[in-house]
Amino acid sequence: MILFIFSLVLTFLLTLLVSGNNLSAAVGTLIGSRIVGRYAGVLIGSTGFFLGLVLEGQFLHGAALSLVPHSYFYITYAFLISFLIFLFANIGRAPLSLTMALAGTALGIDMRIGYSIDYRFVMLMVAFWIIAPVISVIASYLAERGLFHRDFKNVWNVARWLKFLIVISSFLTAFTLGANTLGFIANVEGFHLITIIVMTVAIFAGSFFLSSGVIKRVGEEMYSMRYSNALVSLVISSLLVEVATFFAVPLSNTQTLTSSVFGVGISYKYKAIYMRPFLIIILTWVLSPTIGFILGYLV
Repeated sequence: MILFIFSLVLTFLLTLLVSGNNLSAAVGTLIGSRIVGRYAGVLIGSTGFFLGLVLEGQFLHGAALSLVPHSYFYITYAFLISFLIFLFANIGRAPLSLTMALAGTALGIDMRIGYSIDYRFVMLMVAFWIIAPVISVIASYLAERGLFHRDFKNVWNVARWLKFLIVISSFLTAFTLGANTLGFIANVEGFHLITIIVMTVAIFAGSFFLSSGVIKRVGEEMYSMRYSNALVSLVISSLLVEVATFFAVPLSNTQTLTSSVFGVGISYKYKAIYMRPFLIIILTWVLSPTIGFILGYLV
């Protein structure tokens, strides 16, 4: 009973951090460009998180069964390590992926205790982690070059449509994160009513009280992008995460969204691309599951 309570507390904290930290990826453009106000944008994002978790969160049930023994001792342990990794990464402003850290931690625990690992699923998951960013870069590049590198006769009408589509794509980005990342957490804990209630409170608390600074920073950065850039990045990112969700594979939105932004950036012949931030992010994709695996196995 005590371990169950501890695991619920950690579930709340993980959901709180994920909601507050990742809301900016979904609604940063909306708020930064003043398509909607801050509170409306936060409501769109948090509602997307909630509906994604409730409607599609159970799709990650297979991933939880494959990676984590259903024992609250190991669940609490995996959540605690993942929480500490994610917390320290956020303090240091390093974009580590919670999804990858939790999966890596679970595999480390599995190896330590001799748990039967579904290696076919692990290979599928790693394949998604590698292939999804590549597809994201290529698809974003082609979409930006093919659809938006042209002159439109009615610019204002196009801008209005782009604003509307950005609202929809922002919601879908939040929805897919709720289904995949938060759904993965929920299924590791146990997808039952108490878990959903705890996570729902954490979603709205994290979105409204922990996201303001990150939204302001990311919103301003994304606002420097054109509407078309933001739309392409959000749509392709959310589609890839949704595909991963249907295959019950945990996939980080930061992977697909960052790759989409990069693909959009290189579509401009005369636009300078600073490679260092992207290389650092790629490095963190390797470090997230590696650190989790080592701590899960050794500690």
